[in-house]
Amino acid sequence: MKNIIVALNPSKDKDGKILSLVIEEITKVFKYSKITVLNSYEMSKYKFDNKLDLLIVLGGDGTLLGIARDINGRYDVPILGVNIGNLGFLSSIEIQDFGEALNKIKNGHYTIQNRILLECTMLNDENDEKGKALNDVVIARGTLSRMVKFEVFIDNKLYYRFKGDGIIIATPTGSTGYSFSAGGPFIYPDVDVITLTPICPHTRGMQPIVLKSSSEILIKAENYNGEIYLTFDGQEAKQINDNTSIIIKKSDYLAKIMLFDNYDYFNVLRQKILDN
Repeated sequence: MKNIIVALNPSKDKDGKILSLVIEEITKVFKYSKITVLNSYEMSKYKFDNKLDLLIVLGGDGTLLGIARDINGRYDVPILGVNIGNLGFLSSIEIQDFGEALNKIKNGHYTIQNRILLECTMLNDENDEKGKALNDVVIARGTLSRMVKFEVFIDNKLYYRFKGDGIIIATPTGSTGYSFSAGGPFIYPDVDVITLTPICPHTRGMQPIVLKSSSEILIKAENYNGEIYLTFDGQEAKQINDNTSIIIKKSDYLAKIMLFDNYDYFNVLRQKILDN
């Protein structure tokens, strides 16, 4: 481990005590590594010339999601998520296990789990914009707007037309988030599929569906000049108009999440989601 990046969410460690502990532990285990500390909110601004060996993310789920989008396609580096936030469902470990985790990394006792990301293209009369998501892409009405009329095409074939509050296109990683709250299924994290889940559909026939990850999803949304928002991982939002076509497909790049031999997805699912 020659080059280690530590991306810290400063709002989770205002006095810097956790960061000091992390650097101390890294120095003990990897004495000759170069450690670079970055503000997680500014990750997209940095450019690294040398190969990155490990990216340690200190924060919660939101921090990890933002980092995964920021480095997507720019750096091929494993991510070690260290939870110092609230939920921490996506994190590899809790902060109290950090020292033990470093020793496991040194001894090669870890695996890399590839997680798919979504790539979204917005086609409208003005220009084409793109966005990425590790969890989900959501198309939904504004707070005071009427229901949105959706047309959903899968691989150029009409799936369904329906009215509702919105629609969620989620990865397996995001299946435990908003998609789950809207009635979507849990999907094991490294399964190569995409889910499509309606939000409060007015039409009974519109049901969640699981698609192969190579599927291309085209959505046309109309709200009769009311507000429609496109959201990436619940963090980045764009207002779109009725003339926008939205194409969503699997990204060419993967998020590489570092996990250890004692990682138990179902135990985490019970502790963080089901029993809360």
